Amino acid sequence: MSTSAVIRRVARASGGQNSPELVATRMRSFASSLSPRTAATFLAVMTSDGLENYLITPDTDSMNKAALSAAHAVTGRLSYVDELPDLRAADQVGHLFFRPGGTRASTTQSGRDPFSMAASLADMPVGSWVAITMRAPHRGLLLHEDRLWDRWIKGRIVGGTHHSLEPNGVIAHVAAASTSRSSVDSLLRQVAGDMHGFDLETRTVRFPRTWVLAQLLAATLTFVAAGIGVQLIAPSIATVIPAEVASMITTALFTAAVLPLLAMAGYVVWGRRYEKRFRTGRFPLPPRRWALRTRPPTQGNDQGRAESTQDFQSGSSKRSGDPGDYPLNRGAFKLGAILPVGALAPASGSASGTSETGDRSAPASLLRRIGPVIGLDAIGRMVRLSALDLWAGIAVFGKPRSGKSYLLRSLFAFLLMDQQPLPRDTATAPEQSASMLGEEGVIVAFESKSGQDTAEYQAWATSLGRRKVHVFDLADPDGARINMFTGGDGILDSAAKFVEKMIYHWGSDSIGAASAKTLRGVFTTALGVPTDVLDEAIGTHPEAPTPAPVATPMSIAHALLGGYGDEFGVHLAETIRRRLADVKTHRADDDQNALEIAVSGLSELYGATVKPASRAALQKAPSSKVEVLMLAPHWWRPEGRVTTIEEILRRHLRVVINSGATSTRTGASRDNLRLPAAVGNALSGMLLYSLKEAIQDVCAGWEEQGRYVAIICDELARVATNSPEVIEWTRMQGRSFGVIPIYATQEPDQLPDAVRRTMFSLSTVISYAQENSDVATQIAKDFTGGASEGFEVVHPKEVMDLPRYMTLVRTVLEQQRQNVFTAKVHPFEDDRDAFRDIVYPAETEDRSR
Repeated sequence: MSTSAVIRRVARASGGQNSPELVATRMRSFASSLSPRTAATFLAVMTSDGLENYLITPDTDSMNKAALSAAHAVTGRLSYVDELPDLRAADQVGHLFFRPGGTRASTTQSGRDPFSMAASLADMPVGSWVAITMRAPHRGLLLHEDRLWDRWIKGRIVGGTHHSLEPNGVIAHVAAASTSRSSVDSLLRQVAGDMHGFDLETRTVRFPRTWVLAQLLAATLTFVAAGIGVQLIAPSIATVIPAEVASMITTALFTAAVLPLLAMAGYVVWGRRYEKRFRTGRFPLPPRRWALRTRPPTQGNDQGRAESTQDFQSGSSKRSGDPGDYPLNRGAFKLGAILPVGALAPASGSASGTSETGDRSAPASLLRRIGPVIGLDAIGRMVRLSALDLWAGIAVFGKPRSGKSYLLRSLFAFLLMDQQPLPRDTATAPEQSASMLGEEGVIVAFESKSGQDTAEYQAWATSLGRRKVHVFDLADPDGARINMFTGGDGILDSAAKFVEKMIYHWGSDSIGAASAKTLRGVFTTALGVPTDVLDEAIGTHPEAPTPAPVATPMSIAHALLGGYGDEFGVHLAETIRRRLADVKTHRADDDQNALEIAVSGLSELYGATVKPASRAALQKAPSSKVEVLMLAPHWWRPEGRVTTIEEILRRHLRVVINSGATSTRTGASRDNLRLPAAVGNALSGMLLYSLKEAIQDVCAGWEEQGRYVAIICDELARVATNSPEVIEWTRMQGRSFGVIPIYATQEPDQLPDAVRRTMFSLSTVISYAQENSDVATQIAKDFTGGASEGFEVVHPKEVMDLPRYMTLVRTVLEQQRQNVFTAKVHPFEDDRDAFRDIVYPAETEDRSR
């Protein structure tokens, strides 16, 4: 059995509902894990920050589980700490001892607040503390504390009803420290008074005890006085006792006087060491009484009156009964399991500090190796999501810097690991050599923060195997790009589909029917002509834009929408028509069919009968959208490292689309290049729509084939601002295409109503702390799921009080909704090389958990 101690702080938790009956049940469960040699200490310390409560136990599996019962009993949440506050700040330490002479009037426990002690302790001076150390009673042949106590207490109180006779009673020692002796005395009386049902007279004892020292000193003086007396009367009794014998007696008495002095010195050393253990937080087991026989009481005291010692004087004719010997060490008490709970319960009000969400245990089925690890429960066990239920999606809510990105990258790492199982002779666990979801999977992650975050995805690829993560930095002028003009059957279809991508991002209210028609026309032209037409127009017009824009389909569309002035737009249209004429007369080698389609797109804006004023009216609304896209001119270049969404899907690639700042860690050309937020959001939203369209074209039947497309989006509000279409599709129709949606956003209110409803319809919803009470109420309502009472009810305060990196999770297993639980996200990125062994530990390690 481990002898090392574990220190847990107990913080006030939100959402708990404990009745006295439930508190008693949980405390009895806690006490059942104690043994005569396994102690636990409830410690309440008043610091400058307020009242702090600690639970100190041995580091054993049974006590780790028992600690949860104790925390639940006081509606508290446990957190591990390395050390206790300084307990040496208080000058005086005292111990609660039984005082012979009677019992107090017993106070009933019925209807009393079991946590009233916490409110009293909140008034302690700074530096003061109270420690209640408990163990189970000894039940040996020579020392059976339960039997001795039962006989003693039942002889004193007729009826046999007493808190200490309840199941799983504990043997407890109470110590306190404060700034003065009177304060310690008052504190211990207060503790005794706040344990409802405690009816023994007590007093305060300090070590080394003065009366013990006095007795030893008296014994020394007695021997010395006797030796002196013998020496003085020796001459007068020489005829009776020879001088030699008298001298020997004197020497023996003087020698005997040294023994109490040695005992006194040893006792002082022991007493100081005993006190030091309390001051340093190493609380000893409650002591045992070593008497071989205890004198039992002779009759009961059914009135609970204080028994007069005069009634028990030997030979008294008025003797009505004998209280018997106290059956335990006088520094120990047999208590019902619920009595010490007030020392562990965090106080309410200003003395308690902030509250934290209480631990909610995960269902046992989620502790099995069924998929990715979501985090650790209160006793450090891995809690998982079901891999086979991932198709129904994951939604994550959390304020900035709460840990959403970290969690998404952990899920990304699981998918990446799952695609690359180890050979059987290399794997340390069977699960490491098998894939749950299949090795043919596409992972597309949308990142919006920085290149440093993006680089973490690549770091996972380096740690977990040979498969590369491809990064597309939207702000990098020299980086790899995704061609967004693909996906159509011919120029007209491609132009129409590109306009649909724009409508997805800006919404149909912003791009109405007239604007959509205009955009389809200009993009039909832009996609049908060679890009060098723009260079030709610039070289032949005196009012050409300077500096000259990069010749791309987007810059051609921008020019046709009047982005460089109406005169240049007209000139560009004429240049395009001339190019078609040159092709027809064989003076140019361009594709005649494509040019004819391109020229047809000019009719609405640059037809023979279109006036400048009419053209300007048609250009005004759509030109503002294209102008935003032109703020990333490099993204539209056709040459260089360019791929398509379709190619990413066919090759089962893993890609990160980064709309945030660049970093050379990802392979970007320079650090901290950043697009305006409007541009990054527009490109990301359009790429998400492109992905959905490409999945429909490429991934039909993937679910049946064991292939999938995981879409991870860190800030959904940026890419689903105006349309719920893609998000709804991934949830409702995406399954047959193998889609696994994993979305995160700060608050549900940032999303359109339809997107918000879709997020809450996903099978797994994970929430970090929320600061807005309305948002917390909305999340709590979803988590509660219609329950009206009991454990299933999640309170908004629980959502608001989650500590950093702690989550509340609602999930399913085999499409069956599980109880909501709490989990702390594991710091996987601190040791990526150990990721496989943490998620799938060796069998021997797993059994030892």
